[in-house]
Amino acid sequence: MSLNQQIEAHNQAISLGKIDITAYALQNPNKWSSEFLRAVLKQYQFLKKLENKIPTWSDNNGLIGAEMINIEQCSSEETGLHKFDNYAGQYALDLTGGFGVDSYFLSKKFDALVSCEAILSLQNIVKYNFDKLGVSNVDFVNQKAEDYIESCTKKFDLIYLDPDRRGENNKKLVLLEDCSPNLVEILPRLLELSSTIIVKYSPLLDIQLVLKTLSNIKKVEVVAVQNEVKELLLTITAPEEQTPVKIISTNIKKDKTETFIHTIEDENEAFSVFQEPQKYLYEPNAAIMKAGAFKSVAVKYEIAKLAQHSHYYTSETLIEDFPGRTFTIEKVLSYSSKALKPMAKQKFNVLARNFPLNPVTICKKHHLNTGGEAYLIFTQNHKNEKIILSCTRTF
Repeated sequence: MSLNQQIEAHNQAISLGKIDITAYALQNPNKWSSEFLRAVLKQYQFLKKLENKIPTWSDNNGLIGAEMINIEQCSSEETGLHKFDNYAGQYALDLTGGFGVDSYFLSKKFDALVSCEAILSLQNIVKYNFDKLGVSNVDFVNQKAEDYIESCTKKFDLIYLDPDRRGENNKKLVLLEDCSPNLVEILPRLLELSSTIIVKYSPLLDIQLVLKTLSNIKKVEVVAVQNEVKELLLTITAPEEQTPVKIISTNIKKDKTETFIHTIEDENEAFSVFQEPQKYLYEPNAAIMKAGAFKSVAVKYEIAKLAQHSHYYTSETLIEDFPGRTFTIEKVLSYSSKALKPMAKQKFNVLARNFPLNPVTICKKHHLNTGGEAYLIFTQNHKNEKIILSCTRTF
């Protein structure tokens, strides 16, 4: 379908407003061809997705959507703003332009940007949208990333890439070498073109494997939004004196951003202290969990672990700035059906970690009702005893 036809489909989707487009199609079977109707539906779905993912863009009714997978895979507004926050300069390169979200936020930080994309139809949509957004400092190049850097003679202050992580039949890829472009192969050439490379990968990627596979990594950042891990960012710099790689855990919340920094050496050298549950219980945010800072976070905040594999922490005095959830422990119970029987008529938020049953199974087995303000946390202590913590949320 041509760009003009997609624009027409977008305008029809805008005109439909908030009506049920499926019902509309059934009531008006002869109004449009099936191909055009599918295009209208795609634009309608795009507009709905845009509202949550990139609110700044959703205010502009002139933008059109590409395939849904393009907007599903692209960065959100929160992560797009965050990842380039500390960078600025003259020239930047987005080697995998895609739907243009990262190109857009890069263009706000650099005087000029080259956005490279192999799929011409997708790039034409991005060009159209950038014109509507008033972005004029982007040079679009319709080439594969590998082909562009092979013949490129420019030098850049920063190169960004987001390798394609889906293979045949839309299968998710998690190994560096399987993604396109293959960073392992092209990294030496990238470092000839720029002293700073930022790479976005799936949070499924194994951080330890990344550090063994690639050289010149300066930092690895796990980025979560509202406690859901979204991206793994690698910052690679030109060869210099070897220093420990910083592992940064970032959780972007509505009211603040939680940041925790450690190194693999910190984690390996840290010593775990175990205690029975005290007055307060702590659960690190999802970024810290993904980053594997299980002992480092305990050392920094001077708190004890409940058990080796529980990743719950405890203290007698309150740690107000802990990066995660904090609970006040009201009661500690040994796990048994008898202990849970009096709670059957109450409502609880049920959590489980390092416990043989998941929350759904626990609720079903013990006839627990979910909801309300109180928490029941099922875990084990350092003696491998199954325990229940009756808690209220502190922070």
